[in-house]
This record gives sequence, C-alpha cells and structure tokens, in this order.
Amino acid sequence: FVGDKVDYALFKGLKVVVCVGEMLEQREFGSTMEVAAAQTKAC
Repeated sequence: FVGDKVDYALFKGLKVVVCVGEMLEQREFGSTMEVAAAQTKAC
C-alpha cells in the first residue's frame, strides 16, 4: 500500500519522505531495528 503510493509519487516527480518507527512497547523491548527494517521492506 505505502510502496505503491511512493512509486506513484516518484513517477510524478515528487520527492518522498517515508516515516517509520516503533511503538513505545517495541522500543522498551529492544526491537527498534527489527521493526524499522520490517517497515522499510514493506515500502
């Protein structure tokens, strides 16, 4: 879903910023990098 929007925006010549991040519970558990990597791959 997000990846399609990014592709379309880039196709139209727009500059794109995709924000990713973890929830507080994920940060406290120490899974920040895993969550961010999964979100980035989904784009």
